[in-house]
Amino acid sequence: MQLSQGDLILLVIAGGALIAGGAYYLSWRRRKDIEALAASMGAQYSPDGPEVYALEGSGIELFRCGRSRGASNMVRVPLSSGSLSVFDFEYVTGSGKNRHNHVFTVAYIEGSAVKIPSFDLKPEGLMYKLGELVGFKDIDLPAFPVFSDKYRLTGPDEAAVHMFFTPQRAAWFEQNLGLHVQGGPGGIVLFRREGALAADKWQAFIEEARAFAAQLLR
Repeated sequence: MQLSQGDLILLVIAGGALIAGGAYYLSWRRRKDIEALAASMGAQYSPDGPEVYALEGSGIELFRCGRSRGASNMVRVPLSSGSLSVFDFEYVTGSGKNRHNHVFTVAYIEGSAVKIPSFDLKPEGLMYKLGELVGFKDIDLPAFPVFSDKYRLTGPDEAAVHMFFTPQRAAWFEQNLGLHVQGGPGGIVLFRREGALAADKWQAFIEEARAFAAQLLR
């Protein structure tokens, strides 16, 4: 049976509606699972994240990227000193066919008694190693060769960054590879990679962030 042009249009519309409906359901299901996790942990859940203007004022690079920034699905966990918020953060780059929506699930720690300098710590990749060959330098910690090999550390005030990355902190990062961490006057944020973290991974991520705060921000 040959389909008419009208039938093809209807099929395209129906297919688009199914895809949109499926995406909405998955988003709703993930949100409900995160909410249930927060309740089981005795934590607070909010469908909205921190105010964007407050994030932008933190001095943290990630929160100033792109445009149309927003935060959602926030779980707040009390700390002995400060607060820990885990949420989805997104922003947009490009336009038209080159428009891209970037989403990260991040752990944001505020109110630490420790003075935090502006810095960016990311896993060292081939691109960064090649960049070093042509003159792009990062901040190395000579006493911790594994740290310097596995991470790229940059910041505008190298002396302040060295003071923050004490032997205890450097050793912790050597034992917990793969984190991307950014600091600023308003706090510190950590995440693993770009993309929304699956709901069943949130508890482990929250515990990792809580251990980070307990051991490194005392």
